[in-house]
Amino acid sequence: MKKEAILHVSESPMAEPLSPSSFFLRLRLAREDENAKVVIHYGEKYSFQEKRDQVEMPLVRKSREFSYFESAIPLQSRRLAYIFEISARDEHYYLSERGLTASYDFAKAYEDFFQFSYVHEEDVFHLPDWASKAVFYQIFPDRFAMGKKEKDTGYINLKWGDQPTNKSFAGGDIKGIADHLDYLADLGINALYLTPIFRSNSYHKYDTIDYMRIDPELGTEEDLSALITKAHSKGIRIVLDAVFNHISSDSPFFQDVIEKGRSSPYYHWFFVRGDRPDIAKGNYEYFSVCPYMPKLNPENSECAAYLIEVAKHYLRLGIDGWRLDVADEVPHSFWQRFRAAIKAESPSSIIIGEHWHNAHSFLSGNEFDGAMNYPLTYAIADYLIKGKLTTEEAAGRLEELYVRYRPSMLPAMLNLLDSHDTHRFLTLANGRIDILEAALAILFFYPGMPCLYYGTEIPMEGGYDPDCRRCFPWDRANQENAHKKLLNSLILLRNSDILAHGSFRAEEEKGLLKITRSHNGKSLVLYVNGSRKAHPISSESLIASRYEGGYLQPFGFLIRR
Repeated sequence: MKKEAILHVSESPMAEPLSPSSFFLRLRLAREDENAKVVIHYGEKYSFQEKRDQVEMPLVRKSREFSYFESAIPLQSRRLAYIFEISARDEHYYLSERGLTASYDFAKAYEDFFQFSYVHEEDVFHLPDWASKAVFYQIFPDRFAMGKKEKDTGYINLKWGDQPTNKSFAGGDIKGIADHLDYLADLGINALYLTPIFRSNSYHKYDTIDYMRIDPELGTEEDLSALITKAHSKGIRIVLDAVFNHISSDSPFFQDVIEKGRSSPYYHWFFVRGDRPDIAKGNYEYFSVCPYMPKLNPENSECAAYLIEVAKHYLRLGIDGWRLDVADEVPHSFWQRFRAAIKAESPSSIIIGEHWHNAHSFLSGNEFDGAMNYPLTYAIADYLIKGKLTTEEAAGRLEELYVRYRPSMLPAMLNLLDSHDTHRFLTLANGRIDILEAALAILFFYPGMPCLYYGTEIPMEGGYDPDCRRCFPWDRANQENAHKKLLNSLILLRNSDILAHGSFRAEEEKGLLKITRSHNGKSLVLYVNGSRKAHPISSESLIASRYEGGYLQPFGFLIRR
């Protein structure tokens, strides 16, 4: 037995209450110990020495280096104590907080058993009920559609469809989105994520001047209310983008500090080195390499209170949640305060953090509901585009990403192939629609909320920012094509309870990536051929792409029950 690979961490993605009467546990062993027998001894912590139950934990998943054994155990009490018993290759150990031991004295278990002292209601994570079947569609408002033809168009300097630059304004607006809700509903979309819509001097609006005013280029608060009302009538949720890490240097708050220095009531809203900020010198903290985006200090109670009030204001208008920009640079204490206020105002709203890496420290149930899952984006690209992963390695990587987070929170992860900050996936795939479609199949089978970047259904291409922010080609939008039909089929399948609530398993089978989702005795199975050669497979399927003559062609996929 490879003892150094054995791991369990209490109160982590390896141990969480699923309800007051059910508790999830996970134990990690080495990949080569996948045939081990793992038994968990568990019971009420104050009587554990005298009375306890036991159950064998099954091997549920394998990553490239590890095997994972998992069980959901019933709770007879809200107080839980447990230890593991592990047997493999004539070796036998117990695992407790003391570590691995060859024997275990249950009479003194109170000294070192793993425990969850008491399962409070707030310890059980409650996902917004609509999220489990959400299919998101990200819209960059300036580039989607222009609805207000009578507005002042003097700011527009990009002819619709021309190549954008970092200074381009195309004229898209909130009414343009509202005008095309039928198109989105027909596609199967039931949630929209809009990039920032608040007063700003830029086309992208990530440098906010006034959070409490909709940018006039995009519309008014009345336009937003009309969009929300119309979207809700069609079963579509609206999530807005909050930029609370930084603000525009043109904001009244920062300008007041420039003018008054330390005497400004907003001085401590920012991180200024010296008596007053100097934009030319950049003597203050700011986002990335952008002095025109000074960093906010939400550890300041007045700043925090203002930002929370902003968020609550738009919830009162009827939005369904927030995507939080550069969320990993904002302190945990603020997000904890933010969550408490937002959930009190609107319990069914969702909170999604932007995080490009492992977001586990923000996903303990008291900050975000989910995060943008860029590591999944990279894994899919590494497998299908870059060829960095074999099929077996790709399956292992998908499992590694799965065990990063608490099972109860995985359904709220925002899974994406591309966004306003990346190359479009189709462009990375050198225009190969077959690769894009295989990637979409994986995206829709992976636990979490699939998010399509506007135009994926057409499909659109685009390089890195600003090329990934092209205008939506409405002349192509209503043309029937096989790609859109296939995507619509995936979206409809996503509405099943199996993909919304089912268990997850990724593995390699006969050269194919196999993803199995199961729920209440029913399963859906996805086979993806990420190799460069055809693989034989029987034709029985619900959906098939690039299946010919008994063979799944390169980058083809097949879905069956």
